[in-house]
Amino acid sequence: MLNLIGKASAALPGAIPTLTTGNLTGTGGLIDTVLSWVLGLAAAIAVIYLIYGGILYITAGGDAEKATKGRTALINAIIGIVIIALSYLIVTWVSDIIGGGRA
Repeated sequence: MLNLIGKASAALPGAIPTLTTGNLTGTGGLIDTVLSWVLGLAAAIAVIYLIYGGILYITAGGDAEKATKGRTALINAIIGIVIIALSYLIVTWVSDIIGGGRA
């Protein structure tokens, strides 16, 4: 139980503080983590938009304008999901090249 509390340590004068919590190690790890969260949030929004477009398309009921609006929403959501997936792969690839690496 006492292991959960952790130990306090003082920084040396003039030392640059680094963030060392889990996957976060230094500024590169922080940027990597923030980008992962942003891309995850964008993916969640894109999936919600995909569901919204599907509901619009299904409930069009013969209304051509509503069906077109739903179809456009579906296509845009799919394009968004593909772009988000590719950007996640690119961020991971660049992070591995630079040396940030993912744990």
